[in-house]
Amino acid sequence: MATSVSPLSRYKVPLNLLVAIALSLVIIGSGDSPLVRQSRNLILESSAYLYVPIQWIETLFTIEKDYHKLQQSYIKAQIELNRHKTLLQENLRLRKMLGFKGEQGFDVIPANVLSDVGSYTMNSLTVDQGSKDGVKPLSGVIDAQAQLVGKVVAVSRNTALVQLVNDKNFRVSVREMRSRNVGILSYTLKKGYVIQDVPKNAEVIAGDSVLTSGFSDIFPEHIFVGWVSEISPVIEDYVKSIQVDLATDFNRLEEVFILDQDD
Repeated sequence: MATSVSPLSRYKVPLNLLVAIALSLVIIGSGDSPLVRQSRNLILESSAYLYVPIQWIETLFTIEKDYHKLQQSYIKAQIELNRHKTLLQENLRLRKMLGFKGEQGFDVIPANVLSDVGSYTMNSLTVDQGSKDGVKPLSGVIDAQAQLVGKVVAVSRNTALVQLVNDKNFRVSVREMRSRNVGILSYTLKKGYVIQDVPKNAEVIAGDSVLTSGFSDIFPEHIFVGWVSEISPVIEDYVKSIQVDLATDFNRLEEVFILDQDD
């Protein structure tokens, strides 16, 4: 059975529109009368009072949304941290089973750079820590980001001379992290800093990290050296060389850290 609709209900929307238009015309026609000013101020004040709780509610929703995002990020980071801890423990256990010695510990001696020397004989810098501070010859030197700077080659009571890794006579045993191949990083006149005699089947691409290998009494393992910049063509069908961009910015060094390895 069809329900009856009153004639007034049919024209509800047009009537509301007409009433709104009429009120608008009345307000416009009143000009800037005291009544209009009073009504306008009342509306503005009411709107302001209404806006405050609305804004507060919106802020609460935004904070809650950001909280949930941070909570998810924290949980993911915690899981990743736990995974790394597990892998570390497993690595230590396997190394012990295979008879590997534990990693050598070391202390760090901070030092300020007094001067840098770029000469034909050696690229070096002088620091304000010497033998009285525990600095020893052939100690490794890094920067604040644990990137390789060089090694101590001479020590006085109050200062030390550091040969920089960008010196043409500097040599260091490094490991390319993708292929896990170990080689000697050295300077060549034509190609700059290179790791030579890398097996031709080693999987190396530009951008790979190069770190110290740990096969040295001077530098512990995992000190960042730089990135692979280019892979030279295979030489004599069995080896190739890898060009490396050094990570340390030697023009901005103000302080360094000298590694005092445990005996």
